[in-house]
Amino acid sequence: MIAKLCNLGIMNKIILATILSTILLTIPFTSVSAQSPEEKKLNEEIAKLKKKITELTKENVSLKKEISKLKNPEKSQDKTKSETKTSDKTAKATKQTTDTTKQTTQPANPTGKCANLVKGALLMKCDLHGMNLSGKDLSGAKLNDVNLQGANLSGANLEKADLSGANLRNANLEEATISGANLEKANLSGANLKGVMRIYGFSDINLKGANLENANLKGADLIGADLIGANLKGADLQEAYLAFANLEGANLASANLKGADLQRANLKGANLENANLKGADLIGAKLPGANLKGASLEKALLGCIGIKLNMGICFTSNLEGANLEYAYLASVNLEGANLKGANLRNANLENANLEYANLQGADFTGANIIGANFSGANLDGVKGLD
Repeated sequence: MIAKLCNLGIMNKIILATILSTILLTIPFTSVSAQSPEEKKLNEEIAKLKKKITELTKENVSLKKEISKLKNPEKSQDKTKSETKTSDKTAKATKQTTDTTKQTTQPANPTGKCANLVKGALLMKCDLHGMNLSGKDLSGAKLNDVNLQGANLSGANLEKADLSGANLRNANLEEATISGANLEKANLSGANLKGVMRIYGFSDINLKGANLENANLKGADLIGADLIGANLKGADLQEAYLAFANLEGANLASANLKGADLQRANLKGANLENANLKGADLIGAKLPGANLKGASLEKALLGCIGIKLNMGICFTSNLEGANLEYAYLASVNLEGANLKGANLRNANLENANLEYANLQGADFTGANIIGANFSGANLDGVKGLD
């Protein structure tokens, strides 16, 4: 009944609007300058009629919406509920985003034992995210599983501190002292460890299984550090000191090791795919089973100059079974290196020095060996040199 009445009202108003529009069309146009008082009055009436038509049109639209709601009350309610749910979800998501932003942008405000930021403090599982701890002496402190995400620890003394399992994501540890520190399984992804220092000892830094993805380790002193199984994917290790470091099974894919000191480092089974090893010192490094696919070893030191002269102790790189497919080894010195069973398919070895190298069973299929020196090398079972 209501719908019928509304429909009737709409029809009446539509008819009225149509009549008024027709009347307006039949009224001749007269320029403003030539208007008589009667014509002026008529034009005023026309203006009023136009305004009335506009109002009636708006009412028609509004009435149609009301009729639609009366005809489908359930659909209308569902729509309202849906809009409410969507609004609630949006509000919830906004709150979560806000809370996350607060946590990452606003520093923590520790209380109790967590506020005792001194040498040897017991700070296990404390929330210290975003705090400024620059230059702090936290040597010997127990920082197991602590949250130091985004914290500033530049120049801090972390000597012999236990940071195992700690969250140091995006933290700043530039020039911090980490001698004897335990960082096993710590999350250091995106952290700045540029120029971190040791002040004593050998093999005294534990980074076993640590996550150092995309971390800045430029010039870091990690001589003899334990980095077994560490994730260093995309890390910046330019000119880092990694001599004697244990990097067995570490992930160094796409890492920048330009000019790094890796003398006698253990890289057995390490992933160095697409790594930049330009100018790196790998003399005596152990690389059996390492993945160096697509790696750049331009000007890298791998061989031992003068081995043919029998000059006594002379350490050479062990690349037995290594994957050097598509690797860049142009003009590289591999004198005396062990490349037994290595995959050198499609590698660039132009003008490379392979004198006295052990190439037994190595695969050179598709490799560029123009100008390469194989004098004195063991070529038993070699493929791709026909």
